[in-house]
Amino acid sequence: MRIGFDVAQTCVERAGCGWYADSLARALAEETAGRHELILYHHFGDWVNASCARGTEIHAPHVFMPLRALDAAEAWQVWANPADPRLGRPDIIHGASVRAPRVAGAKTVFTVHDLAFWAVPQFATEANRRVCQAGTLGALFNADGLLFISQSARDEFERFLPGWIEEREMPHAIIHHGARAVPPEAATELPGGLSPSEPFWLAVGTLEPRKNYEALLAALGPYRARSASPAPLVVVGGAGWKSDALRVGLSRAEAAGAVRCLGYVDDTGLSALYRRARGLVFPSWYEGFGLPVLEALSHGCPVICSDRTSLPEVGGDAVRYVNPAAPETIVAAMLEVEETPREPRAEIGRRQAAKFTWADTAKKTLRFYAEVMARKS
Repeated sequence: MRIGFDVAQTCVERAGCGWYADSLARALAEETAGRHELILYHHFGDWVNASCARGTEIHAPHVFMPLRALDAAEAWQVWANPADPRLGRPDIIHGASVRAPRVAGAKTVFTVHDLAFWAVPQFATEANRRVCQAGTLGALFNADGLLFISQSARDEFERFLPGWIEEREMPHAIIHHGARAVPPEAATELPGGLSPSEPFWLAVGTLEPRKNYEALLAALGPYRARSASPAPLVVVGGAGWKSDALRVGLSRAEAAGAVRCLGYVDDTGLSALYRRARGLVFPSWYEGFGLPVLEALSHGCPVICSDRTSLPEVGGDAVRYVNPAAPETIVAAMLEVEETPREPRAEIGRRQAAKFTWADTAKKTLRFYAEVMARKS
C-alpha cells in the first residue's frame, strides 16, 4: 500500500494539528517499514507553504517527500491536477488537518479533530471559522473514511451532523493520540533563562479565547494571596486570535512578577518545563483531545484541567478537574497540589499516559486504512 500523508502544517509554527501530523507520520514510518510506502506531502491541497524547511523530515528507504523542494507556484500547479505523477500515485491519502483533497485513484481518509467552529464560534475569528468550516465540509465530501481523535469529537460530530455517517455507511473509527516522545534526561536546561531552583506553574496553549487564560489570570491573585509559597505562572504558546486584551493582562501580570511569558518553545525545552513545573494548569473551554494534558502526565507533572469535552477522556482519574467558569476552583486545585506529595500523583499520571502511545495509534490507523481500502467504491 502506498500511503499519502499530510504534513503541511508541520512546516509552520506547530499547534495541535501540526504535532498530530508530525507524531503520526513518524509512528507510521516506523510501523510501515518493509511493508508499505509512505509519501509525505509538505504542501497539501490549498495549504501551500512559502517554505518547507521546518517540515517533518523522515529519511528511510520506504518514505518519500516528493513535494518538499517545490516552491509555492509549483505546488499549486501539482494540486491543480489530481492525476499529477508528482503526487506519487498513492493508494490512500490521509488529511491530518481541515482539508482532504482528492488524488486520482486514491481513497481518502480525513481526521476530524473537533468542530469548534460550530460548537464555540465565539472563540474564533469569522475568517478562521469560515476557513475551518469550508475545509471540513470539503473534506467530508471527499472522504471515504473518517477518524476521530476522541469519543468527545465523535459525539460532537453526531450532534451537528446527526445520522450523516450512518446514512452513508461511512467507515469510521475513534483513535486517540499518543504523547510526544520524552527527550533524554540530559536535555533538561530550562528555556527563557528560568532557574532550575525556581518553582513555577505551567500553562501551555495558543493565546486565544478557547484556552481560557482569562480564568487563569483571575485565579492568580487569590492563589498568590493564600499560598504559603506562591510560584509564578510560566506561559508557553504562540500568539493567536482575539488575544489583544489577554496580552495586556499577561503583560500586567508579568510586570507584577506573577507570570513569565516564553512564547513558542521547542520539544526539548517543553519537556524540561514539564519535568520541573509544580503543575500544568489547563482550564480550556473546549478541546478535541487535549495533548498538553497527556504530555504533562507522561512527564510526571501534576495536572489541573477543565472538566469539559474530551479532557476527562484523556486525564481519567489522574488529574484534578476544575470548572472553567469558576476561577475559585482553579485556586483551590492549585493550593491542593502544593500541599500534596508529588511522586505518588506523578506515578498515577505516568500510568494514565502509558495508555496512549503513537505506536498504538499508528497500528490502529493502518488497520483503518486497510478497512477503507477493502471497501468497494
